[in-house]
Amino acid sequence: MKKLFIIIIVFVSLQSWSSADDIRDFEIEGVSVGDSLLDFFNKKKINTFMNYDDLPSDMKFRIIEFGSNESLKMKIYDGMQLFYKPSDKKYILHNVSGFIDCSNKNDCNKIFNEIEKDLDIAFKKTKPDKRNFKHIDDKSGKSITRMSNYELNDGSIAIKYTNWSSSMNYAHAVRVSVNTNETNNWMSSNYGID
Repeated sequence: MKKLFIIIIVFVSLQSWSSADDIRDFEIEGVSVGDSLLDFFNKKKINTFMNYDDLPSDMKFRIIEFGSNESLKMKIYDGMQLFYKPSDKKYILHNVSGFIDCSNKNDCNKIFNEIEKDLDIAFKKTKPDKRNFKHIDDKSGKSITRMSNYELNDGSIAIKYTNWSSSMNYAHAVRVSVNTNETNNWMSSNYGID
């Protein structure tokens, strides 16, 4: 029942997206690109969130992640990932992602298919980049990511699901991301390393 509820909620929230013409018009759990993280959390709380500071990058952006039980009441997603510039005292968001946990590959594929269908309807004038590829974090090459990416003028909306191999200790989840062109370019450059 929860999955059906999630799919219905995601579809209803996507209907307003089709008329949006600015990446900042898109929200995930009430949070948009261009918002200040300080509108939702204080600095002390922000510093408690999981981050990716120890992974290779040029740290142009700081990536943080938190679950739905960490002060932000989420209705659809089980957690969020956000990007902001570490030197920005206003903590302006440049990427907003939400993820939905699923118990297995079949559940994830079902959720992915439903959201993808809704995105195809919402962005019928946009030809999405749909592909599968090996996830870079799994050196065995057995973890496969499925992605649909919808390019807009000032960024993109993407949906992803990685079917992690048994050697990787990651949970199954479907992720919806709102990205600026700047964060897309940063991620494409191997997080500023290349």
